[in-house]
Amino acid sequence: MSEKILIIEDETRMRRVLQLVLETQGYLVETATDGEDGILKWKRFLPDLVFTDLKMPKADGMAVLKFRNQKFPHTPIILLTAFGTIPAAVDAMKLGAFDYICKPIDNEIIIEKAKAALLTKKAAISSAQKTDQPVFIGSSLAMATLKKELALVASTNTSVFITGASGTGKELAAKMIHFLSARRSQPFIRVNCAAIPRELIESELFGHIKGAFTGAVQNRTGAFIQANGGTLFLDEIGELPYEIQAKLLHAVEDRVITPVGSTDSLKVDIKIISATNQNIEKMLEEKKFRSDLYFRLNTYTVFMPSLEERQADIPELTEYFLNFFSAEFGQTTPVIQAGAMNDLSDYDWPGNVRELKNVLERLVLVSNGLEITKEMIASLVKKKSVEIRTGKEDPPPKDLFLQEKKMIEDALAACGWNISKASRQLGITRNTLRYRIKKHHLNP
Repeated sequence: MSEKILIIEDETRMRRVLQLVLETQGYLVETATDGEDGILKWKRFLPDLVFTDLKMPKADGMAVLKFRNQKFPHTPIILLTAFGTIPAAVDAMKLGAFDYICKPIDNEIIIEKAKAALLTKKAAISSAQKTDQPVFIGSSLAMATLKKELALVASTNTSVFITGASGTGKELAAKMIHFLSARRSQPFIRVNCAAIPRELIESELFGHIKGAFTGAVQNRTGAFIQANGGTLFLDEIGELPYEIQAKLLHAVEDRVITPVGSTDSLKVDIKIISATNQNIEKMLEEKKFRSDLYFRLNTYTVFMPSLEERQADIPELTEYFLNFFSAEFGQTTPVIQAGAMNDLSDYDWPGNVRELKNVLERLVLVSNGLEITKEMIASLVKKKSVEIRTGKEDPPPKDLFLQEKKMIEDALAACGWNISKASRQLGITRNTLRYRIKKHHLNP
């Protein structure tokens, strides 16, 4: 599988020499004549490494570096600089550039630096995979806020409640909290409360002894004991049968469990993280979920933003998943046709990151390492609930837009601009309401 390198250089001779040197090493090379052209081609070509001149018309090397930091922070970038601009190159390295090379350029140095940058990127990916380090892709404000929250709650033994729509990455957030905590070397145990039969959930959580019930032919260690010293992640907690919730409350409060059929109580030391995509507050009102258990589990709430609320992350997510699946299938990462990235960014993605990931996996397969076209994308998402907006379609009806705005204004006014109350009244999450407020430019 050939690695891809983008060269951004305004001097024609220098650009051609660099291209020839790197192509003779087996790399796939794309070139651009200035920073503005380079940024456009970066979005389409999705390079593994970028060489860029520092001084260029339109957009210079620092503008390219800024774009990289915002959109593709995992892609190494090497600056090409004249002797007089070395201080600027050093400053650029402080901002995240991998290295710089002084002109006139030695071909051997170009090859050496390219290999070093690509090996460093591979080593970082390999290290993350070996340690099972969870990785959140995205540099948007929503993701920056989320990462700070996860680091904050990871530093304590506080119980964490993660909520958000399906496909937003709740399990990944739970793993990130565990990895950032002092318990990272201890077990991370996930229990999917929605996938376990009602009659077995108690045994799954607390374990059982031999003979406790028909079919219990041997002792079984439950999830609480398996997670001892580490983290227990109760996924889809809203699906937990009501009759089990009282027993879970006791275990959460006292960190003590009793296996089914036993009279012995066992002390556990665990951090508990729960998650749901259901409207838990509505379940509380309908008495389908115990309020005392909810308050014990919900010491701190983490809200997972939808992909609609972090659209700026779509190019970076696309690069990551295309590289990931291309490596898995043993083929070159495909190039994205001009304008096709806009189609991906404009689509509503009701299935969030999970849906985007599935679509990109299929695109890698059908493109066979060549080019992803607008037609390929349209064929995979045209049947979804929200069509890709190509710019040729009619905009949403003005009265519908105004109707949505008025509905939000009325709810906010009725609730005194209390976001929690207004979101419950509208039947949407708080993050979605904040997004709509920003969309309609609403103020108290």
